[in-house]
Amino acid sequence: MAALDMTTGFSTEEVVEILEENKKTLKKLMVSFQESGSQITYKRLDDTKEIIAACQHALRKLDPFTYGKTRRTCQSGTGPFSL
Repeated sequence: MAALDMTTGFSTEEVVEILEENKKTLKKLMVSFQESGSQITYKRLDDTKEIIAACQHALRKLDPFTYGKTRRTCQSGTGPFSL
């Protein structure tokens, strides 16, 4: 599945609302998963976690002063060769 981009077509308020709803769903599914252990519940749990991660990323992009800047990792170097 392609990564979700919640920064296009959603306002910060809408992303926060989606995030809150998915947090509630995650709590319900975690309880359900622990009781039944069904494969379907596990799939939905992964989908919910993916949506939450996309919302968190979108909030960092849409409002970096409130939610922090997007973290990026880079490394530069010449490797084993000297220039």
